Amino acid sequence: MDHSGAPPKRNVAVFLDMENLMGGYQKDVKSVPIGSIVREVQNVVQSHGVGSLVALTRAYANWGRADMAAYRREMLENGVEPVQVFSFNQDVKNAADIELVVDALEVATDSPWVDVFVIVSGDGGYIPLIRRLHVLGKYTMVVTTSHFASGRVSKLLRSAADHFHTIQLDDGAVAESSVTAETSRIPTITEYKQSIDAFLKKDPTLTVNGRVQGAGLGTLLRKRWPDGDYKNFGHRTLGSFVEEHCGKQMFRPNTTNLAPATGELASIR
Repeated sequence: MDHSGAPPKRNVAVFLDMENLMGGYQKDVKSVPIGSIVREVQNVVQSHGVGSLVALTRAYANWGRADMAAYRREMLENGVEPVQVFSFNQDVKNAADIELVVDALEVATDSPWVDVFVIVSGDGGYIPLIRRLHVLGKYTMVVTTSHFASGRVSKLLRSAADHFHTIQLDDGAVAESSVTAETSRIPTITEYKQSIDAFLKKDPTLTVNGRVQGAGLGTLLRKRWPDGDYKNFGHRTLGSFVEEHCGKQMFRPNTTNLAPATGELASIR
């Protein structure tokens, strides 16, 4: 209750598309920090003055999978309601999307006091939902995470929402040698630096005697950030960025010089 004795207003509904956030069940299904997402959504709506407390939070996935049981405690601690999504065969696509849209419209109709709708996904298929919620007088927010597996964020979805927010995760979870191009935007200098630090921490083969191998690191960074690189921050080479912003030395193999007359190896200094 507030100082007047009135109960706190709960006018925020959060809908998590787990399949989009984890990039599909073939990837690391444990990569979605539900608790962090719920807490940051609460902070964002309050800091922007658009909402108060969360009235409901629903997460859509195939919770019947054994590996999804890892979320059980986290969901209980954060008041997240699991919504089972059934996909009986590969022909059933976007099952979570359909369930989420139906639920969101039902809440918008049956609970008029809920006027802030947070869609945690980057799927452009939610654009019609955003537009319909606007017609109903609702404030919409699209949220995603910085994890590399999180689905690509539709530019149209981002522009359709009233507010877009990316939750920055611990980059220890971001680094992975098999990372694919999932991020369609230019990173900030902080994001670029954090990605480098995370890759180096995750993969020891990226360093030789404590020095960074530029070729391997550059490949991972291009996959992580296909639309931006060190040149966006005024650097001509990746090495100069790493040495200035990450405090690391680059590995530069010595060039083998030949003595001009004999063709024998000259001394390397």
